[in-house]
Amino acid sequence: MENTELIYSAVCYAKKNCSDTNLSVENVAEHAGFSMDYFNRIFLAHTGFTVMAYVNYMRVKRAVELLRNTDKTVLDIALEVGYDSHEGFIKAFKKVYGVAPSEYRKQNMHKALSWNELTDASCAHRFLHINTDFEKVNSDVIIDYLLEKDSKRYGYFCTTIHSMGLDIVAPSGDYEKGFIGIGDNRNGGMWLEMVSDDIALIAEWIKRFDGEVNFYSDDHPEIVAAKLKACGIDCTIHATPQSLYLGEPLKCDLPETVTVRELTYADKDSVRKWARGRMDGYVQHLLTENHYLDPSVLEYGVFQSDELIAVAGCFIEEVHGLRLNNCCSIRFADGKATDELYRAIFSFVTNEVMDKGVLPFDDQQHGEYAKTHGGFTAGEVGFTVVNWRYDVIR
Repeated sequence: MENTELIYSAVCYAKKNCSDTNLSVENVAEHAGFSMDYFNRIFLAHTGFTVMAYVNYMRVKRAVELLRNTDKTVLDIALEVGYDSHEGFIKAFKKVYGVAPSEYRKQNMHKALSWNELTDASCAHRFLHINTDFEKVNSDVIIDYLLEKDSKRYGYFCTTIHSMGLDIVAPSGDYEKGFIGIGDNRNGGMWLEMVSDDIALIAEWIKRFDGEVNFYSDDHPEIVAAKLKACGIDCTIHATPQSLYLGEPLKCDLPETVTVRELTYADKDSVRKWARGRMDGYVQHLLTENHYLDPSVLEYGVFQSDELIAVAGCFIEEVHGLRLNNCCSIRFADGKATDELYRAIFSFVTNEVMDKGVLPFDDQQHGEYAKTHGGFTAGEVGFTVVNWRYDVIR
């Protein structure tokens, strides 16, 4: 256990400082409190990487963000992420992605950057090093299994496996009893997504693992809480309903002066006025031409007398033929929001994604959030809870 904690410290340090051209095995070992005699060997056993192989791997991951989100030259990116030569960077990048950085940029220039591009491959290896009774399971096998079992209940989790780059492990490979998705929190740690219909097994896993733990169930929170309490779980849980809309088109009462349409890059001046000087990550996306060329991104503009007063965005996620929209996030210009308008826009976007052959999904419009975002829940407009995601709070 002591080595596990030290390796975690080493991983965090290497990840945080990977862009430092002077970073060495000695630096990482000294920070983690290891002697150099066997540090590389034990780091490899825990992570699947030698120290400098891991450093180069993380440098490449950082480069991916810059290649996708900036116009910086390949050489400038190489220098920024810690390489002192163009050639060394290209060699390292090809080792991870199979193509040169320039070719990677060309292939992905019109696609949104998703979390799975940045996930840390050492997470699953570290998990399995400690938990030797688990085995890795092919994620495509799990996706097919869940979609066949209950596509409505597990569809969003399947898209999560794909979009978040989750590695899947199960006890001795017996995934039909239950399995765990391993996620990378990008700070050196990991979170676990537990999937099983056996709450007693979920309880055993919660007791066994530290850190961030989530699980799924189609049971109501009160039932789940009682079952966990009976299993001796000393924690609280936060429940998030995951719902789908499968009915007829929703009623959409937009005021006569209000129109809603898909945004394009040609609307950039309207977006700037709507943002009023704010330049967060989302606004930057809206001002980037490539953002609108990605078929997985839907951005709707809400106009009143030709003034952009709100933006409604959702992300289309697809896995093995299943297409879901990732909620509907509506952002108003200051002073323009009303409950009636929020609800009408939400209904409009739901109808639009259905027209595109996409299942409307929501795990956002509920609880405290709903009170300040239109004053209604997704359930009030016909969305049906198909699953619950539970966050374990220790």
